[in-house]
Amino acid sequence: MSYLLYNILITAAFIAALPFLPIVAVLGQRFRAGLTQRLGFYSKGAVNSLAGCRPVWIHGASVGEVGSALLLIRELKQRFPAKKIILSTFTSSGNRIARAAGAADLVLFLPLDLLWIVRRALARFDPSLLLIVETEIWPNLIREAHRRGIPTLLLSGRLSARSYREYSFVAAFFRRVIGYFTAIGMQSAEDGERIVELGAPAGNVSIVGSLKHAAARADGTGTQHGGLHGPRANPLLVVGSSHRGEEAIFIEAFVYLKQRFPGLQMALAPRHPERFAEVEKLLQRSGLSFEKQSEIDGRAQFTKDVMFLDTLGDLKDFYALGDIAFVGGSLVEAGGHNLLEPARQGKPILFGPHISNFSSIAAEFKRKGGAIEVRGKEELIHEITTLLYDSARRKVMGERAYEIANDDRRVLERNLTLAERYLQ
Repeated sequence: MSYLLYNILITAAFIAALPFLPIVAVLGQRFRAGLTQRLGFYSKGAVNSLAGCRPVWIHGASVGEVGSALLLIRELKQRFPAKKIILSTFTSSGNRIARAAGAADLVLFLPLDLLWIVRRALARFDPSLLLIVETEIWPNLIREAHRRGIPTLLLSGRLSARSYREYSFVAAFFRRVIGYFTAIGMQSAEDGERIVELGAPAGNVSIVGSLKHAAARADGTGTQHGGLHGPRANPLLVVGSSHRGEEAIFIEAFVYLKQRFPGLQMALAPRHPERFAEVEKLLQRSGLSFEKQSEIDGRAQFTKDVMFLDTLGDLKDFYALGDIAFVGGSLVEAGGHNLLEPARQGKPILFGPHISNFSSIAAEFKRKGGAIEVRGKEELIHEITTLLYDSARRKVMGERAYEIANDDRRVLERNLTLAERYLQ
């Protein structure tokens, strides 16, 4: 009955949205991208590229999950070179990153979770295994894969306190959905307890750690500067994955800090590409001088106050070059982002109080002295000031952050071991 109600509701929403499809088509590439694939229509070339095999289908919703999926794909390709792999994404930014990586045999947009669309997609590609990275719950996809006898695994799953409360309102339905998973690998014991409390069979749940916490780097760069070159003369504050509301706070804080540290510079990287124009206007109004990463040629040294990262894939290089890193989505209620990327570069880290998406990792960083939580502009200014004056403290924090990020080299192996049970 619960699935019937779910399908009635999403079908009604889909029908109500149909008159707006022409508007979507003219709004820009971001909205048009992958529309036919989301509706379950694929080119002959895409289908034929996997003809005669039953591929592994891995789903990673956005940029962060795609990075985790790429770790899996590269290792699976080494262990099972004959196996074809599909990588699906939900967001267009994740899709671009996946295509640029070139690791998967086919990159697709995830089909809408409408019954007939999901059935068409599964029939077209007939995967031998479905791997979902982190907690992407698509009820029809999961149930239909189960009905077709496709082992369906949740890897590196997480369930924040907020998500737990939200799912609790539909606990009966959620229990049915997660019951279709063949196996569930959660990031932490806390995540595992929450999903069991919501109805997952305890015997199906194991703790595998966070793929974002895996010490192995998908790109193999370690702590190198990637494509950037040239020594830096001035201290650099790197603000990564910022959300609406955070840029304004940082611009105000940066203007204040410049009075005490005239040479200070900032690299600012908004989380979502669709906000680039909005953030550029903020910078223009601030009176700060800035350069756009899209308009320079791999220079580490820049003379303006701010380097505006209006590109994808360059943030990790600037984390490597920076002196202090702030991880965004945490001063506003966006759940926070991955602390491990700057940590792998050995940088002292700051983050805000809204870090529910990475609460376990954030608590570990705070406990071991690799990161500091700040609760607003005043605390932000205070901690940055302290760190800029105290290079020894920056060094110690960076070393501790690096140790935390690399203290569990078995995470990738645990996730792979779970998947390999169904690939032999």
